[in-house]
Amino acid sequence: MGVVVPPMNFGLVEDGFYRSAQPSELNFSFLEKLNLRTVIWVGAEEPSEILRSFLDSQGIELHNLAPQVQLNPHFPPPYTDGGVVPFSGQLHLPPLPPPPEPLIIQALTLLLQPSSFPTLVCCNMGRHRTGTVVGCYRKLQRWALSSILEEYRRYAGMKVRVLNEQFIELFDTDLVSGTAQPAPA
Repeated sequence: MGVVVPPMNFGLVEDGFYRSAQPSELNFSFLEKLNLRTVIWVGAEEPSEILRSFLDSQGIELHNLAPQVQLNPHFPPPYTDGGVVPFSGQLHLPPLPPPPEPLIIQALTLLLQPSSFPTLVCCNMGRHRTGTVVGCYRKLQRWALSSILEEYRRYAGMKVRVLNEQFIELFDTDLVSGTAQPAPA
């Protein structure tokens, strides 16, 4: 029996709904055991060719939401003057904006279709974009904001993005057609 290794930042969101960083070849035997029907890619860049080939070979449908190039209209674009901002005599990169709202809505719409399960939502590191999708999904489930943000922070670690947390907090669930089931009591 081969080694079975989950992808980085792998987690169970709920029965048949998983999250992770972009799986590599090392993770493919683990993914086979999940019997996935769908992978929803929410990364800012394209998924790897190795991952695409694996998904094709397994008959797993890939929803590639990466080509979302428009910025979120609710947040200003990153600075364009060389990409760094002077702050207290040091140079700092500007904060990255959250994922575009249309990407989040499209991912949530897919997640509300029972025919897509079991499904995996992933991005490059499985932290910010994936975490924002999961956070907005939790909001559809009417989780308390403090619980949503605690889950986001658990996966983001020391790299928490306040703009993503703000996006989750302000996300209008009425933009998503269909409703997620409330969390069990």
